[in-house]
Amino acid sequence: MALWDKLISGKADKEKKAKELYDRSIKYFEGKLYNRALKDLEDAITLSPEYGKEAVELMQTFSSQGADEQAVSVGYALLKLDKTNIDLANKLGNSLRKLGSFEKAKRLYTFALKTKPNFPEAKYNLAACSFKIATADDQLIRQTRKVEALKLPRRFEFQGARAGFYEVPNEKLEEDKPKQKAKDKAAEEQEPEQEMSEEDLAMMRDGMVKELKADLEAHPGSWEHEFNMALLYDLFGFGELAVQHYRIAVEVDPKNRMSINNLAVALSVHKNLDAEAETLLLNGLSQKPYERTMVLNLALIYRKLNKGFQTLKYFVYLGELLERALGEFETDKVEEHARQLFERRKYLEAIPIFEHLALEKQEAFWLEKLAVMYLNQKKEEMVVSTYKRLLKLDPNHKESAAKLKEMADGYDKQAREKVKKGSRSQAIQLMLKSVQIVETPDRWVELAQWYEEEGEEILSENALKRWKRLTGAETGEAASPPPGQAAGTPPPA
Repeated sequence: MALWDKLISGKADKEKKAKELYDRSIKYFEGKLYNRALKDLEDAITLSPEYGKEAVELMQTFSSQGADEQAVSVGYALLKLDKTNIDLANKLGNSLRKLGSFEKAKRLYTFALKTKPNFPEAKYNLAACSFKIATADDQLIRQTRKVEALKLPRRFEFQGARAGFYEVPNEKLEEDKPKQKAKDKAAEEQEPEQEMSEEDLAMMRDGMVKELKADLEAHPGSWEHEFNMALLYDLFGFGELAVQHYRIAVEVDPKNRMSINNLAVALSVHKNLDAEAETLLLNGLSQKPYERTMVLNLALIYRKLNKGFQTLKYFVYLGELLERALGEFETDKVEEHARQLFERRKYLEAIPIFEHLALEKQEAFWLEKLAVMYLNQKKEEMVVSTYKRLLKLDPNHKESAAKLKEMADGYDKQAREKVKKGSRSQAIQLMLKSVQIVETPDRWVELAQWYEEEGEEILSENALKRWKRLTGAETGEAASPPPGQAAGTPPPA
């Protein structure tokens, strides 16, 4: 054979071997046999570097399919071969966040930023790790930049009978501005209003102060009326008086989010006491982590103090919260929209909003409706997890306990029927579903027996260990014997 023919033949053999290794690695990744998969992938890329590009696409494919465990394994293998690839490090960080490995993701984003400080995706993704946010790259940047445009601190409005007493200048997101421009244009076409003179404005202000003072005299010790008095002084620029009344409102009701928020704003705006304002907002968020108004004001304080990464962190968090809350700062508006979607049976749109409200409100109503929607979509795992969340929130929630019992009993019954028909392997799968919903000692004993009959000694032993934990036999406490077994005799071996 000529030298050229040998070279061509050798190259073809290398390509063929590389393809065989790469194809086999994919199968191993899909089967979660990661050690074998990584070895084959590395060997394939060593033989033919072109497979490195294909492996990046494979990682993206796994990630888009929700197979993030596989995506992470491919990513680590590629990064081992190309340690300077910061784009790969960023993508790998994104997959790790989907798996909840935020600390590992942080290390990868930090590595990427050390190599390339002006790497926007890695910067925003690193900030997202602080609040365990899985949203990544373009979507994360888009929703963050929308809220970064906000400049003014946000205050809660007048309370009680004084709601709407005076306009509070709270900014709206950019998407609301076209509607506002249309309103402004319509207003311009009407007969223009004359601007109020300073004298008239002062008279109006004094009249409002007089009304609110009368409220305070009629209701001494009311946080609501102290808050309204403070807010009026706040809006008219009387900072000292505003802070004084806000402080009283906070003393009356120390956990009231509205008083805490507005006091923090007044301290920052009127007195430049940003450290105290920061502490108030951080303490408030420790009690109400989904309070979007406080998050905005904290981000603005950090911006004022030139704390760049802290500013970015809270704007990233705000963007994520508002994305889940339909761009609304006030929860009652989100609730109204969610209820309408549910009534119109638009469950696909409603579910993410209800999930957010279930976290924010910690009320059974939102989880109850989620269970209904998941049931309608035949998502049994989500139905079960939602009922379990309901029981965690309210251990006396009878409907959840009854529904879980009904589902578990159904699988238990099917399993025992399969055993009678000789389909023991199917019975085991059905009984496993039953114990995953509601586990009972007798179900684990049945599983132990069936595993033993199938020759699965280790699984049988594990099932018995679970029975012992549930009955107290493991700790030496008195335990009820398994069904069909006489007291004082050991369980089946």
